[in-house]
Amino acid sequence: MKERTFKLKQFTLEEKKPVIRFMITYGFCLLLSILFLLLATKSSPLYPFNDWVDVNASFTMGKAMMNGKVLYRDIFDHRGPILYFIYGLAYLISNNSFFGVFIFEAISLSIFSFFSFKLIMLYLDIKFALIALPLMNAAILNLNSFAQGGSPEEFCIPLITISLYYLFVYFKKIHPKPISNQLIFVNGFIAGCVLWTKFSLLGFWIGWITSLVICTVISHGIIQAMKTVLVFMCGMLIATLPWIVYFGINHSIFEWMNSYIYFNFTSYSEKITLISIIIFPLIGILKHLVENPIFICFLFWGMIEFVTKKKFIDKLFHKLSVLLCFLLLILSVFGGGKKFIYYFLIISPFIIFGFIAVLTKFYEKFEEMKSEKLIYFIIATIIVTFLYTLQFNNNTYMLDITRDDLVQYKFASIINQKEDATLLNYGTLDSGFYTTTGIIPNVRFFQNHNISYSRFPLILDEQNRYIKDEIVDFVVIKIPSSSNDESQEIPYLYENYMLIEKEIQQLDYFLLFERK
Repeated sequence: MKERTFKLKQFTLEEKKPVIRFMITYGFCLLLSILFLLLATKSSPLYPFNDWVDVNASFTMGKAMMNGKVLYRDIFDHRGPILYFIYGLAYLISNNSFFGVFIFEAISLSIFSFFSFKLIMLYLDIKFALIALPLMNAAILNLNSFAQGGSPEEFCIPLITISLYYLFVYFKKIHPKPISNQLIFVNGFIAGCVLWTKFSLLGFWIGWITSLVICTVISHGIIQAMKTVLVFMCGMLIATLPWIVYFGINHSIFEWMNSYIYFNFTSYSEKITLISIIIFPLIGILKHLVENPIFICFLFWGMIEFVTKKKFIDKLFHKLSVLLCFLLLILSVFGGGKKFIYYFLIISPFIIFGFIAVLTKFYEKFEEMKSEKLIYFIIATIIVTFLYTLQFNNNTYMLDITRDDLVQYKFASIINQKEDATLLNYGTLDSGFYTTTGIIPNVRFFQNHNISYSRFPLILDEQNRYIKDEIVDFVVIKIPSSSNDESQEIPYLYENYMLIEKEIQQLDYFLLFERK
């Protein structure tokens, strides 16, 4: 009887040298990432501008950091310092556009694709892994949760995929032997990077190390388990040390902890109770189920397949470990009570299990595929998914817009006529005027946040003081077109500044004031 094989002899990378194999595989992943992101993210050079307030705030923080301002102490936002460092590097590539951000998005997505490929290869032949990659890219990038490109979740997707891959390597190839200290350390370092990018995403790694510790206790005793925890914590510490040094040298460790940890817990989270721990994640998932029903149903079906079928995961405890990582991630993401649309993106890599389950059924039915047919099938899949992205992605409406149409560039042309101009984005999140003008804020609270005045009055009080004391040359105010002109209620605004331009964009009024 002919032995069934998972190797496609006519089209295999296994016979190539490891370096060449890596270059071919990663090159394919990178090309796919660039191709799809050209349409999916507003950071793409095909778009006139990424007008998402979150990425503009991160870009402003990164730009300020690269120009000598100390994060949190001299300029305030509440996201993690690693995110700002990425945006700072992107600023060095392109100082008044998001092309640098696009490069980092492409690298991030390509790493996700590469480790997704490796994870699929634990179960299937290379041909099915290659087919899955464009499908997964299109599925994730066309989610409403992808938003407009450049979120911290997007940069953490490859990190969760790397750790997920190593968890399955341990289950399939290493256990019951202890996992190597090297792999523990690497994943601890990854968890440390996530900690200082967006700590609410850490639930997965809490499940990851908890599972390995329990496995180690059962197989090798508590001493070995304690060593495992220690190595993991060392990895997290190494990821943390640069920031201890950075904030320590600048005498701003308090501002770091207060802005990133305390502010997020007190101002951005709802009151946590035992009931809310259950209710908030359920509400979050249901909200995204309405937004992306096919994707989420497919994701949960894949999870159910993996934790119930022995052909995917044989041992019960390994099934429970994967489930624990998944559930703790959902809990950490939605447990705070917030349900912003982009929150679900970090959970999207778990759709890998759905694709493995489907492709396994396909393999069981059709088995071999000739290499000639495979190449045509991959090309057809890329074309179809690319056209689908062009037609249905949430951001492609902006492809027909030019820079001349955008208020960010209209106001920039006025502001930049004044040498060394200073600017205040009043009352709202960063609308992108610091980006288009190239201005580095000269004030700490360069924007306002999605929190009520009663929770954190300092920001708006300080912005009012900037206007009263005439600290900035220009003030930009965004007002919903349905509301009254609230700018008249801002203390000292009309006494110290004059309205010089007014534009409407996406149902919002933008007012530009100049100091008298």
